[in-house]
Amino acid sequence: MLPPRRPPSASSGSEDTSQETSPASSLSDDQQQQDESDDSMSRPNRRRREGTKEKILSEVRGLVGLKEVKEQFDNIESCIRICHLQQTNPRAERWHAVFQGNPGTGKTTVARLYAKFLRCMYIVKSRTYKETSGAQLVCMGPKEVKELFESPGANPLQSLLGGRAPQRPAPRGNHSDDDDDDEDDNPASFKRTSSSLEPGCLSDGGVLFVDEAYQLTAPHVPNSGRQVLDIILTEIENSVGNLVVIFAGYKEELESFFGHNPGLQSRIPYVFHFKDFDDQELLHILANRIQKKYNSKMNAEDGLYGKFMRIAIRRLASSRGKKGFGNARAVENVLLEIWERQAKRLSKYKNLAQGHVFTFTREDILGPDPEDVRRTSLAWNKLNQLTGLKEVKESINNMFEALEVNYRREMAELAPLTFSLNRIFVGSPGTGKTSVAKLYGQILVDLGLLSNGEVVTKNPADFIGEAVGKSEANTKSILAATVGKVLIIDEAYMLDPGEASKRSDSYRGSVLDTLVAEVQSVPGEDRCVILLGYEDRLKEMFRNANPGLSGRFAADKPFRFEDFTPKQLWEILNKKLVTRNLQATKEGLATAMEVLNRARMRQGSSNGREVDNILSSAMENHLQRQSKTYGSNYGHDMVLSPEDFDPDYGRAKYAATNCRATLQNQVSNSIISQLEEYQRLLNITKLRGAGAASLVPTSFIFKGPAGTGKTTVARYMGTLLYDLGLIATKTFIECSASDFIGEHVGHTAPKTRAQFEKGLGGVLFIDHAHQLNQGGYGTEAINEFVRLLQKHSGKIVIILAGPSEEIESLMAKAQGLDSSFFKEIFFQKLTAQECMAFLRRILSENGINDCFSSNQAVHHIFTNQFEILSNLTHWKNASDVKSLSQWMVMDALTNWIPQGQGSIGPSLSIMQANVHIQKMFEKKAAMQMSDPNNIVDLFHQTDSAHMANSFHMSENKSEAKCEAKCEATFDTQAVLAATDMRGSVDMEKTAHVAYDEQWDKVKSVQEALKHIGQCEAGFDWVREGGGYRCKGGSHYVTDAQIQSHSS
Repeated sequence: MLPPRRPPSASSGSEDTSQETSPASSLSDDQQQQDESDDSMSRPNRRRREGTKEKILSEVRGLVGLKEVKEQFDNIESCIRICHLQQTNPRAERWHAVFQGNPGTGKTTVARLYAKFLRCMYIVKSRTYKETSGAQLVCMGPKEVKELFESPGANPLQSLLGGRAPQRPAPRGNHSDDDDDDEDDNPASFKRTSSSLEPGCLSDGGVLFVDEAYQLTAPHVPNSGRQVLDIILTEIENSVGNLVVIFAGYKEELESFFGHNPGLQSRIPYVFHFKDFDDQELLHILANRIQKKYNSKMNAEDGLYGKFMRIAIRRLASSRGKKGFGNARAVENVLLEIWERQAKRLSKYKNLAQGHVFTFTREDILGPDPEDVRRTSLAWNKLNQLTGLKEVKESINNMFEALEVNYRREMAELAPLTFSLNRIFVGSPGTGKTSVAKLYGQILVDLGLLSNGEVVTKNPADFIGEAVGKSEANTKSILAATVGKVLIIDEAYMLDPGEASKRSDSYRGSVLDTLVAEVQSVPGEDRCVILLGYEDRLKEMFRNANPGLSGRFAADKPFRFEDFTPKQLWEILNKKLVTRNLQATKEGLATAMEVLNRARMRQGSSNGREVDNILSSAMENHLQRQSKTYGSNYGHDMVLSPEDFDPDYGRAKYAATNCRATLQNQVSNSIISQLEEYQRLLNITKLRGAGAASLVPTSFIFKGPAGTGKTTVARYMGTLLYDLGLIATKTFIECSASDFIGEHVGHTAPKTRAQFEKGLGGVLFIDHAHQLNQGGYGTEAINEFVRLLQKHSGKIVIILAGPSEEIESLMAKAQGLDSSFFKEIFFQKLTAQECMAFLRRILSENGINDCFSSNQAVHHIFTNQFEILSNLTHWKNASDVKSLSQWMVMDALTNWIPQGQGSIGPSLSIMQANVHIQKMFEKKAAMQMSDPNNIVDLFHQTDSAHMANSFHMSENKSEAKCEAKCEATFDTQAVLAATDMRGSVDMEKTAHVAYDEQWDKVKSVQEALKHIGQCEAGFDWVREGGGYRCKGGSHYVTDAQIQSHSS
């Protein structure tokens, strides 16, 4: 009890004057009069107040734990008492507080006691106590929050000017005019303690408790939340002695809350730290709850404070210290789980009394022994019956072993080994990840590690927000909604924020940071999060993400879902047939397997889902086929045939006959023979029942000069392999080395992967492959190329094409590449006869009557001219023959004049053909002449003696034959042919003379250059414009200077 105050004296009057300048001056005169002394309070009232105060403090001291909170209460009580001893008004001080701590630590309970304490000590007059949250105040908005503090009859003008409604002066003696204490003898009682907030409810002051106050300034909250906080701060400042506000929440979030307004912390002087309860305190709370709930009738095996209860508390306490740890609330959840397990056990008894209804057994308290679950779990048994998944089954079995070890350690009261329920499932689509996740969740429920076990599937888009703070809010919301459940994040690699050195995605990074903060991976967390995706891309995400993410999901021990083997697909197919009450013929099953094997090669193959896809397609095809045959009278039995699974299943039978017919006169006969041999190998392996894909090479090297048919053969090979069922599609991707090599560090590997993904299931043809060995990033491209080739072996046909010497150089320098390509096909340049045959074929396909078919002599002359062309450096074999044929076809069509129905079609004369042959020669000769290093080669390749011999032989034979034919038949066409041929011969003579003249000039230039020698700097000469420049670039001589020097 406070000592009585001395009667006022003359000196005390001066003290009262000085007190007016103290902080108490902010109070009204009536308020000062009310609390100037205890003289106005009767002795019974003082005793009643002291008794109430001690009762409240005793109740606080009786709370479990909360040592710092109790000390803070004692500190505040001392401050108030000292104020009275020093004859200062405690109501002139600020008594606002911040409660920091995890849920379940008693913040709301202590807030109510604190409000009663302040009322008891007459710090606040009003009996109003309101509880709310930051979110509720944000929803109300600034206008409605402001109305809470205004009297219903307040002058609107006064509100606009910022003033407060006049308050009724309080009488002396700490009692209101209507004598509230007469209504309730308890000086700490409150009239209103509900959470409903009506306008004006705080107009007379009181205590306002704001839980989760940080929500007012959270990043994702609109600016109205900050406006609400500013209004409250204004009321705090204007209502000293009437209003006390308590803010509560997590410590970390409240730090940012205080950062909103620099003056906020000075206005709230008291901080209550609510620490998490220790093991003994949690055990005491649990025992008290059990005693209270069951009226002290319930007992536990080994006692309420025995070993089993201690183990249960240790499991709960493993999350202590983490944000969101539930403390007393978590104890309530533990008790609920214990009761549910007891109820499940008791339900097995016909007579419930036999089950000891007032006893919690070891299994009730701790859940079942993991070894017992492994024997009895239906989910585990069902998982073992699934096809394949060997590594996954081993991983879950290892989990049982680890849990059994932990269980034994707990029985010995030793700390359990760290174990995470959160996992990474890696593998291709259709390998059973979602199915296993459901079974995995049920297994965790059987083990007592999850309370629900429901599987919830989300995509990265469900987490990623569109503004700052939205990603965190979305992630927290999803995690809160999936407590006790299995949360699957499919294609989780889409959350990869990217490399930190580059411009990373902060929205994606925020999702992963929130997962690290909220998902603790500790025993008793009652949460399981599973990340699904491709292993390589998930690894990359973990490298770029928060380092703590790997520990949360045991990234080093993922559950790997391997692609199903053909044997496993066969097993799945037969199970599906039985499940759907379907049948298939032996040939139908074989065809189905061929379809499945092709599907496995495609990019994004869905493994087990492919079985469902082909069965659905087969049933549809079967119904259509039966409907056409029998109408509506076909039977209900469904026996699937080969054509149901693959309408074109017989194409492999015709592939052998198509080979030579397709490629004849397009490529060398030796190439066709090699392809036929390759096809025979495929057929033999299939007949013997061996896996054709594993025995027949699918990686080739095509070596040879340009235009020899490498691309044509590659395209045909794709069709051939598709017809034989070795690749999934007819996809043919033609690219070059530049499509693989990047432009900067880290760019090459993604480009290489992109090209491989395009070609999966088909043919990837890489022309000019020797250029992979060039450039700064060529080695990186080759290394990634080799890795992908091994990874996708059997799923793609790779063909490297290029000139022989360059390809051999690539194989010699590229480590690992030569071992992957052991099948080579050498493409020799087309012979003159093959060029001629190819030309005639194209002309015939375009309906052109050529001049070669009916005249052997003409055929021989043009064959010799192809011999000359084929010896030129820039001759491109079949490619140039196609160009030549196009010129001839256009010429013949342009000069053709239709003569009516039945007339002869367009024809190509000898003169027309010779003009285009000459044109092609001049084009190729000009290309070769542009390079001084090839000038001498040109004239060696078209040696004068060879041309003269060829010319004279052609002249003598052709003239004799043509003249003989003319004399014998007087055929006008023969005479015209001879005339055209003589014109051709004359042109060849003229060309021969021109070549000799050019040859003489070249020889003189070459002699002059030899005489001049290298330039002063020691560089050779290179042809440029109308002269030659040294390779060093500093010296230049014109043709005229060279000729002058020569003469």
